[in-house]
Parts: sequence; C-alpha cells; structure tokens
Amino acid sequence: MPSTMDLAWEMARGGAPDGTVIIADEQSAGRGRYKRSWISEGAEDILCSIVLKPRLSLVPELLMIAALACVDVTEKYGLTSGLKWPNDVQINGRKLAGVLAESITGTGSANDTVISSVSRSDYEPTGVIAVIGIGFNVNLNPVDHTEIRGISTSLSVELDRTVDRAEVFETLIHSIDRHYSYILSGGSVLPAWREKLTTLGREVTVAHSKSGSLPELNGLATDVDSIGRLIVRDQNQRDWPVSSGEVTIREIKS
Repeated sequence: MPSTMDLAWEMARGGAPDGTVIIADEQSAGRGRYKRSWISEGAEDILCSIVLKPRLSLVPELLMIAALACVDVTEKYGLTSGLKWPNDVQINGRKLAGVLAESITGTGSANDTVISSVSRSDYEPTGVIAVIGIGFNVNLNPVDHTEIRGISTSLSVELDRTVDRAEVFETLIHSIDRHYSYILSGGSVLPAWREKLTTLGREVTVAHSKSGSLPELNGLATDVDSIGRLIVRDQNQRDWPVSSGEVTIREIKS
C-alpha cells in the first residue's frame, strides 16, 4: 500500500472505531515528519498506524505513548534506547524507530477543523480523531541503503540475529494499549517520556520546517512543558517553547 497513515485517515473519516490498527508488509509512499519518505524492506519491519478517538486534552500524549511503546520493545530484547525529541527512538544515537501523531479536532466542518501534530484547547469539541504512525526497524540492514547508512539501526543489527516480526508487533501493540488505557483513566505518561529524552541538557539548534518562517534557534534544551514542547534557553537566558522544527544536537568543544 502507499502509506498506512493515509489509509488510517481514510478509514478514520469513514467511521473506523477507536483502536483500529493498519499494518503493512511494505509501503510505496511511507512517510515520516514533513512528509519525508520512510525506508523499509518488504516484510522486514513494522509499518503501522492506529486510529484513536481520545479526549482532546489527551492528544499531546499520543506521540509520547507511541514512542514509549517502542522503548518497551527494546527493553524486552535487553536493549537500551532513548528518545531524541520529538519522535526518534534511538540506540546509541542511531535511529531505530520513528513515530507520528496527527489529529483533527472540530465539529466536522472543514472551516472548524484544525490539523496538527499537537492540539490543545480550553474546550472539548464534539469530535476528535487522531492517528499515530510507527515505523520500526526490525530486520532492516541500513548498510544496504545509502540514505540511512550510519545513522540508522535495527533490532537485528543490535542483536546480531533475525528477529520475529510478529513477536515485535505483539509487544508493541500491547504496550500501546497499556499506555493508552493509562491516560484514558486519568494518568499521564509525560514523566516517563521525559525521563527517556536524550535531548535534555544538550546544546541544540532548532531549524524550522519552512525556510524563512523563523530564524534558527540555538540554546540549551532545558526541559519539556506539560504538552511536550521542548524548552530551549537561548544565550540571553530566555526560554523558548518549541512545538515543531528539526532539532540538531550541537557538540560544544571544550
């Protein structure tokens, strides 16, 4: 199929129930943030999207539960992973998985609809539809792909063996279900997600997706706020909440 995200949105708008899962063996137009392509081999990795219909106040945590579920998978296999804000799951700085969270809120009218990766309002609308997408490298060999060679990894690379993709998928879905049930019942995964962020305490550069929209921001990533925005402190000691953009870790020479 072209993209599990696109199919998930088509099904969501057609009335698919909360918790509907779409998984593909391969995608011809898989995408990550900013509509970048997602590289994967046929029937080697996890490519899935999940339709969710949470309360609006929970939308900021959807990206977090997807990322934490990926971390849970690595821990099951005895590996240690971290999260590069906002959506990269990494092992030793190499990308293992990427997650997306998109939502539509409003009354159903096109004029009242807001599409955002993180939405927040002071009121609860009549309908919220969200889709989370996960691309998880299970048996991919990044060496075979020039675009990701040296910057990506997979479970099979880290474990030096072929990994059962069905087993990984089962662990991933059970973990997402557990985290989702937890936030539906009033809990928050923000503290657990924050603890896994490897970006905090690092000097970063934030480049915005649209050239010329805003200047680059350089500073120290000090924290995240209650809706997951990265707090970057610039050289004037002013804190900037960052909701989107490409974050690069800057190595400071001593």
